[in-house]
Amino acid sequence: MAIPRSLLAELARRASGPSFDLRAFCGDHAGQLSVAACRDQFIHIMCARQSGKSWICDGILMDNGFNAPASTNLLLGLNGPAVKLNNWVPVWKRQLCGRAGIPDSWHNETDRITTFPNGARVCFAGTDDLRHVTKFLGNRLANGVIIIDEAQSQPPEVLKYLLTNVLPPMLTPTTRVILAGVLPDVPAGRFYELAHPPGAPWPCTCKSWRHFEWGRAANVHTPEAMEQLKRYMELHALTVEDPQIQRDWYMQRVWDTSATAYRYRQERNGYRPRVPAWLAAYDWESFRVKAAEPHPGITNFTFGVDPGGGDRTSILGWGWGDHTHEVQQVFEAVTPRDTPVPLSEIASTLGVAVQYYPTDEIYWDPGSGSLEIDTFGTDYGIPLVKAANKTDFPGQVRRNNDLLTKGWLQVIVGSALEEDYQRARFDAEARARGQWKWSSQWHPDPSEAGRYGLRGYWANYVEPEKPKSYEQQRREQWAQRQREELALRAGVMLPEMEEAHLFDGDEDALGVIDG
Repeated sequence: MAIPRSLLAELARRASGPSFDLRAFCGDHAGQLSVAACRDQFIHIMCARQSGKSWICDGILMDNGFNAPASTNLLLGLNGPAVKLNNWVPVWKRQLCGRAGIPDSWHNETDRITTFPNGARVCFAGTDDLRHVTKFLGNRLANGVIIIDEAQSQPPEVLKYLLTNVLPPMLTPTTRVILAGVLPDVPAGRFYELAHPPGAPWPCTCKSWRHFEWGRAANVHTPEAMEQLKRYMELHALTVEDPQIQRDWYMQRVWDTSATAYRYRQERNGYRPRVPAWLAAYDWESFRVKAAEPHPGITNFTFGVDPGGGDRTSILGWGWGDHTHEVQQVFEAVTPRDTPVPLSEIASTLGVAVQYYPTDEIYWDPGSGSLEIDTFGTDYGIPLVKAANKTDFPGQVRRNNDLLTKGWLQVIVGSALEEDYQRARFDAEARARGQWKWSSQWHPDPSEAGRYGLRGYWANYVEPEKPKSYEQQRREQWAQRQREELALRAGVMLPEMEEAHLFDGDEDALGVIDG
């Protein structure tokens, strides 16, 4: 009986030992081939899910394991269990290592490390355990590849710590760093900011991070997907212009405000402030401060303060007026995360803000007690600080969203508050249990201070009067004149007459009115 050629080829490959061809692995996938050929030190990959992102990342690690002796290669996901469930077992071990003929003896299942005969190592870990990760990195990463996966969902402080603290001392000219993730739901976050700007020339020629992107439609390894999409659209009465299809399949940067807790849209709610001259006159110490000249009609102010603890300490100021619907963000002072700030520094910063935006509507998150509120007035001369109301959390978010969707709430573009509005999400598991909690991926401290501060607006806002018709204005003017004439004849001065200086004891004035 004749033996099939494919079986003979497979037997020959196994006889020659493990091997891997990265270009053959990519096949005709244009996006994967472009990444495989790139030797830039910093690479940015932004794709849709099910588009082949994880496969090219693991393929690069496999290729480097075979071809860079003694190199350390690492893929960092969100956490260890997720990395094991979604990558280490199904993609790396079963698919890539199975195709390459790598025996199980090369794997350390406990630490998720594959060691090659040439001394190269490929490690899989989560950013939730950086202490465990750093022990594998060593002092230098010559010829190594470091991949930070799911970068769009990595906590910002973790991404910053990796890119600015952990990795730079270990890099050599031959080290490659790859940020890989999916197109986020909203145009915010460090991963998205490093992407190739929309509308810029293509292909990417950026000098810092070389960017690659493609959608699900470009994944030639799943040819049945397009037919499946067609059936799905027919079943649900959708067209290819649907925003979610445009995002997932064709990588169009369209955004979904319903994905976040706040219904912020920059084109509706963002504004670029006129910066007051006094802002540059102060040393703000730990705080990063933004301020704005109040818009016409903004006369009243309110502040919220969230002392942060392990998060960011935030002071947020709003302005509104009696004759406008606008609620304007006029001030923010926000520290980096994990920055200890003494009460005296918070008080001095708040004191400057209140000097330029006068108010006694100040709301403070007191944590477990009111001692700090009590000492604010006695020690720092800022009286009437009130405890923030934290009991109606979902209701306050809904009222906040009402102001946003109406377009009344105006937020400084580029502020920490804007970033919160673009990124804050509720914890999905907690919501399934009927609880309201913020997702741990992004804790919205400035918007919490803003939520507290809006209590001053809600407590004092009066709906501006609707414009009166011309005829109604004439009738009211005639009635007012009749009241004034009767009062003058009786020798009585109405308060509004005194304000207008209609009568100051001058007999000639009386004569003019009488005449």
